[in-house]
Amino acid sequence: MRLTALLLLLALCQATFAARSTEAAEVVVDIPYMERAGLHLDYAIDLLTLALELSEQRYGPYKIVQQPSQTVIRRQLLEIQKNERLSVAISMPMPEWLNNAQQIPFPIMKGLASYRLFFSHRQNLERVNAIEDLATLKTLKIGQGAGWSTAKILEDNGFEVVYGGPYETLFPMLLGDRFQLLMRGVYEIKPELEVYQPDMPDLAMVDEIAIYTYLPMYFFVSRKQPELAERLNFGLKKAHETGQWDALFYHYFSDTLSLLNLDTRRVFYLNNTNIDRSFYANDRPYLLPSIVALESQRQQAITD
Repeated sequence: MRLTALLLLLALCQATFAARSTEAAEVVVDIPYMERAGLHLDYAIDLLTLALELSEQRYGPYKIVQQPSQTVIRRQLLEIQKNERLSVAISMPMPEWLNNAQQIPFPIMKGLASYRLFFSHRQNLERVNAIEDLATLKTLKIGQGAGWSTAKILEDNGFEVVYGGPYETLFPMLLGDRFQLLMRGVYEIKPELEVYQPDMPDLAMVDEIAIYTYLPMYFFVSRKQPELAERLNFGLKKAHETGQWDALFYHYFSDTLSLLNLDTRRVFYLNNTNIDRSFYANDRPYLLPSIVALESQRQQAITD
């Protein structure tokens, strides 16, 4: 009896230890909360979840925890850098992010953010749609948020940038003529129009012109979490190889791709001064064919 009781006690202790070990091994992945119209942030969370699921057998269980309140992009970098409150954030590559966080080298939007469209005030729409050259476009002020990678690109390419506060304040600033254009990603512009136009009927989408600059978007991880970076590399590579990444992307953005109607817009090509050519070379296997075509046209425009 004593032996049986002892064995039962040992078994119970082992079970308790195993349960605690499993609990301790669970990776908690803290992600930011950002309010945006559109589906790209939901997509990014689903892609992150997919990468964690596909790597679970090798790296163990995980739990995603989203911050309860909104955090601006600059604050996100600070928290990633200090390894406080955030494990993973998404950003376009900028020197401060590349120097202070670990980039996961998979372009999660497949280059889609490279194609940029504009909002304008309805009364300026005819004038803006008639723009034929980059020099004329540069006579207009463009609104940007603090910390946006596109702001530096625009300034380095000779545009006048007007900075606003939080993202949602840029729309009334545009309609108040603080600037004449608000540049948005092709996947952002229609959802934002649906959200803001009912209260701002003079908000209009510019149909005839677009900007292209190679603009990848990546997951970034704290340099103090190399195991998480390794895990996401593994999971995203597997998602690509199995076709699950493509399936998820097209589930979210198949309708958006119809806006890449390159034959009906004048596209102006800018150099992304935040990155060098190696980013495109490394990313090319994962990019949309339409983005590869636009990059080829940009290179041709530079050499002509």
